[in-house]
Amino acid sequence: MAEADVRQSRRFSAVWIVPIAALLIGAWTLVQNYLSQGPQIYITFATAEGLVAGETQVKTLDVQIGVVENVELADDFSSVTAMVRLRPKAASLLTDDAQFWVVRPRVGSQGISGLSTILSGAYIQLAPGAGVAGKRRYRGLDEMPLTPPSTPGLQVQLLADNASSLSAGSPVLYNGYRVGRIEESSLDPDTGQSRYTAFIDEPYDGFVTTATRFWNASGIAMSVAADGFSVRTQSLETLLTGGVTFGTPEGARSGQVVQDGALFFLFNDEASLSSNPYLHANSFLLQFDSSIRGLEVGAPVEYRGMRIGTVMDVGLQDVQWDVLWKESSSNQIPVLVDIEPGWLGEDSAAAADAFTNSLGDAVDQGLRASLAMGNLLTGGLYVSLDFYADAAPAKLVDLDGTWELPTIASGLDQIEHKVAKFLSKLQSLPLDETLDITNSALRETQATVVEAKAAMGALTALLASPDVADLSPELVATLGQAQTVLASFGPQAALQEQMVDSLRRLNQVITNANEVLDTYDEKPNAFIFPSKKRPDVVPRAAPGGE
Repeated sequence: MAEADVRQSRRFSAVWIVPIAALLIGAWTLVQNYLSQGPQIYITFATAEGLVAGETQVKTLDVQIGVVENVELADDFSSVTAMVRLRPKAASLLTDDAQFWVVRPRVGSQGISGLSTILSGAYIQLAPGAGVAGKRRYRGLDEMPLTPPSTPGLQVQLLADNASSLSAGSPVLYNGYRVGRIEESSLDPDTGQSRYTAFIDEPYDGFVTTATRFWNASGIAMSVAADGFSVRTQSLETLLTGGVTFGTPEGARSGQVVQDGALFFLFNDEASLSSNPYLHANSFLLQFDSSIRGLEVGAPVEYRGMRIGTVMDVGLQDVQWDVLWKESSSNQIPVLVDIEPGWLGEDSAAAADAFTNSLGDAVDQGLRASLAMGNLLTGGLYVSLDFYADAAPAKLVDLDGTWELPTIASGLDQIEHKVAKFLSKLQSLPLDETLDITNSALRETQATVVEAKAAMGALTALLASPDVADLSPELVATLGQAQTVLASFGPQAALQEQMVDSLRRLNQVITNANEVLDTYDEKPNAFIFPSKKRPDVVPRAAPGGE
């Protein structure tokens, strides 16, 4: 029986062409599909509201650029993560400052938004930034940002001592026109101050310099003056939602350009801005021996009539005074002032430090602080700085981080001191004894006149006697001269009148001096502020009465 000869064929079977072609086409399709896919990113949101895998779109400028592929719950159950696939062309939009948020119907203080999503459904909005591309994980925003990151303009930080009616979206005004908005508000847990992030759109950001000041324009400002009653408000919008306005104080020099993140103080209103418009200042302690009645917080500090600062505290109103007072003279009244270089043209920390460094030499040369009268009608005082050549030597002293600036008596105090010194010398004179001596001398003078009159009568009788003819001519001449001398003491004689008048004048001067001393004892400031003469308490007798 013959055996079969089995041989393997080495030829390629045409049957395999179809499956191999299908496999290659499939592989090519997979590669093409993979290569054509855009980047995959992960966005974390607080909630998955409005997010549906395979349906929720990603848009920018209302153009679809991707879709949500999957939504997963975070391991700690505090948030959700959406896996998003974008188109290849959207890769350049994934910068490190890009922002994502879910657009859905919203009703808030900024108005109504997202109404179109009622029919089309919620979607994720992409706001590209200007940073470096390549980021793949993002934190989604809870709400739509008021200012996209690529918006041209200036972002500044505002600090306020008191919380106001400002909130995200409140307008920022310049000369009554809306030029920006408040983006964010928060409370600083360390200082207790309110912090606001404001954005000023281009080209209005050029109005903001180092000399610019911001103040709250919320609510209604009312004032009563001599010309009537006035009410001021910026707009209905600021009345309802609050607002901020800014500008340059009148008389201030133009400042320098500021960068993003510049810090400004937010004043309560325009009135508080005019009294203290500058941010940078150094504090100084002043201590006065005299009364500070009339010195109020907010009073100006001036150097030869030019304002350079503000009175910040008067007396012992702050707990910190306890430390300063123990290290200084406890019999003086402390006053805290701020020296603000902005009044001289440059509002900066460097200018404030430079002014403080120069005060040491100035004090050595006689710079002193004193109280001066600012208003004679109200008695308001202010602090005056000036050089005094005769000032006692003093130094700029550091008291627990606060510099103490030496003081000198004010002009009114100096006048009162000189008057008191003069009256003290006048009062030390023996005026009563002098008056008694003067009266005694006046009485003795009158007695001398009477005796001289009697002697003159006797001498006149003697010269008329016939016996005088027998006397020698020399003796007769001598008797005649004696008669002339005695005649000068007569009632009509000039010598007697001059003596009596002089004694009377001296008596009147001493009497007036006693009245002056009595007045000063009752009212020491009568020499500066004259008072009316008090009426006589003893009733006068009626004309013709007994």
